[in-house]
Amino acid sequence: MLLQFLLHASAFVVSSQQAVERSAPHIYLSALPFVDKTSLIYQDFAPHCKGLITVNTFGIGQHSASAVMTLTSPDGPLSSIAYSPDGQLLASGSQAGTIRIWDTLTGEEALSPLRSGDGRVLSVDFASNNKCIASGNESGAVCIWNVTSGPASHRSLAGHSQWVNSVAFSPDGSRIASASNDKTVRLWNSETGEQLRVMNGHTNIVYGVRFSPDGQILTSISQDWTIRLWYSTTGQVAREPLEGSANYNVDFSPDGETIAGASFDKVTLWRYQTGEKIAELPAQSVIHSIRFSPDGRSLVAAHGNEVRVWTSLLNPSMVSSVDLRGHSKDVRSAIFSPNSLYIASASDDATIRIWRAASGQSDIQPLPAHGSWIQSVATSRDGSFIVSGSSDSSIRVWNARTGEESLPSLRGHLAPVMSVAISPDGYLAASASMDMTVRLWNTQSGVAVGEPIHGHAKDVNAVTFSHDGRWLATASEDMIVHIWDVSTRQIIHAVPFRCQGGAHAVAFSPDGGIVAAGDDRGFVYLWWTDTGEMIDEPRKLNTWIHSLAFSPDGTRIVSSGDDNVARISDATTGQPILILQGHTGSVLSVTWSFDGCLIGTGSADHTVRLWDAMTGAMLATLYGHTSLVGALVFAFDGQTIVSGSWDTTIRKWDVVAACKPASKRLGDLVTELAHVGLNGQWLVGASGELLTWVPLEYCGYLQVAPCTLLIGSSRIAIGVGDEGLYAGSEWAACWTD
Repeated sequence: MLLQFLLHASAFVVSSQQAVERSAPHIYLSALPFVDKTSLIYQDFAPHCKGLITVNTFGIGQHSASAVMTLTSPDGPLSSIAYSPDGQLLASGSQAGTIRIWDTLTGEEALSPLRSGDGRVLSVDFASNNKCIASGNESGAVCIWNVTSGPASHRSLAGHSQWVNSVAFSPDGSRIASASNDKTVRLWNSETGEQLRVMNGHTNIVYGVRFSPDGQILTSISQDWTIRLWYSTTGQVAREPLEGSANYNVDFSPDGETIAGASFDKVTLWRYQTGEKIAELPAQSVIHSIRFSPDGRSLVAAHGNEVRVWTSLLNPSMVSSVDLRGHSKDVRSAIFSPNSLYIASASDDATIRIWRAASGQSDIQPLPAHGSWIQSVATSRDGSFIVSGSSDSSIRVWNARTGEESLPSLRGHLAPVMSVAISPDGYLAASASMDMTVRLWNTQSGVAVGEPIHGHAKDVNAVTFSHDGRWLATASEDMIVHIWDVSTRQIIHAVPFRCQGGAHAVAFSPDGGIVAAGDDRGFVYLWWTDTGEMIDEPRKLNTWIHSLAFSPDGTRIVSSGDDNVARISDATTGQPILILQGHTGSVLSVTWSFDGCLIGTGSADHTVRLWDAMTGAMLATLYGHTSLVGALVFAFDGQTIVSGSWDTTIRKWDVVAACKPASKRLGDLVTELAHVGLNGQWLVGASGELLTWVPLEYCGYLQVAPCTLLIGSSRIAIGVGDEGLYAGSEWAACWTD
């Protein structure tokens, strides 16, 4: 029991290091509430505490339940990692051109950073003697580093003419293999640096290279969709290539009998001796790297922004998989520790995460969610449901109160869904897609209504219903705006409404008499709906019109473009009225509240902002999304606003709480959270004070006021219990003994 307690204590300290190092109060105020509830640390200490934040997780494991350690690189995105043969060190290569060596026990750096000046480090590998590291670099150089004692030194081996994507030591450490964009595989003497062989045969970029366990065979994988096998001593072809199923990364099983090759969305396994295909392991995202476990029972893949582990490989009928989630950006490399107990992963989010290989979290399934960018959201007039469209080509219908799926995913489009709209009576949803079609769906049953609507020659970027539900307007990359009769599904004007560039936004005036559109040349157009005649000349407002909306009284239009502002102009004369300034990225979405008092904007700066529609004053900034906010709509009651982001989440916000002046807040965390921001991994108050630390893997899924609902694959709800919160100078009162 003592040993188990010490292991749990070590995991607690390492996984919450940032909070623990900051100050003693945050051991209790931050680290303890987030720790795995099955941990002996939590079970022993939590009963003695009160007045802490409450943390509820949905679709994701408890912090530190699977993740043992998080290492943050100061160099930005990471490309590759490798364990030393004894498992005590971990090498990471970064896109900033540095190699760092980490102590796997303490998480500290064991050496000063290694820099060769050869550009991005794309691959790293340890020699079997623990003394040397090889790196492949953007310049085409292969570097060999001596890391045994004193200042690390290196030799740069010249031969490749383009990026070196992969390097690997032979099992005995005498040779290094390298794979390059120059379509060649090369062999080097690791002692002298002499180039031993150049293997030609691939007809495209070579992404990966690995030795067989006995060192006799070298395998390489290329963008030409072949895996080639070479005798490592002579460089001669060992057998016919394996073709057609993999193109990105390759590995040999520890017994040398199986070859694994990765493509965009699957891993294929072959028998080495016969070339027979054994199995295909599916994935839903691009696979950047694969590695067998040292015992050969499992395979790990860097898979989108997750780590996927397939187990029971020795019994193909029993193969299962589990995803380790926590990285906020693409994982570039994942590898087992030499003892098979841990997995290390390196990501574009500048972190290395070390996981327990057998985490026991396989029963935790992610919540239903879109698998890619959310392009559009719409709310029903009664506020009961939300419809969303995504780059994953699907439409989903959600319960607006609980966030649960109301219907199975609506499928039919063959390309990303760019826009969705709900009819005023709530019975129909319309979707516009890059497959050049518009579809109608029954929102009660999810059944497609009729055949796809054809009429555009390119991507359909936007769709909207008129306020009486009779018409449907669509805007397309073909520079055309069409108006359709919903009942007959026919275009109502023989002569289409034509723009000067691809049309990306469309809106009806409240009375339906006018239709407005914006294009990618920055023009806004107005037409009479009944006659199809253009009202005045097009108005040049920006370099690109992403979104536009009428005021409820129809007298004003708000539009957004690429210059970080939204513009309010007179709907009749086009004269500018107000400019909404404050965003630090392009404003991608705008919406007007139905009482006319507020305007909402969503931006590439990852925020939603609320503005006074009459004065242009910024009332609130809503933080939470971790990518651009391209979809935004006010609910009809004016109390909430719904946003959709490229981070694949939908958020529902309490507008009243968000706009509440600081002088009227109650002073407790519940109301204070309505005005927090996420600074790194810290929730900070309106004055910049630290409220609580947040584990990195939770940052993208955090639901705190004024966000009242988060719809995504995971959700982390933070609140305050009945006892309130002991924070600030009274923090010690949280300890009851």
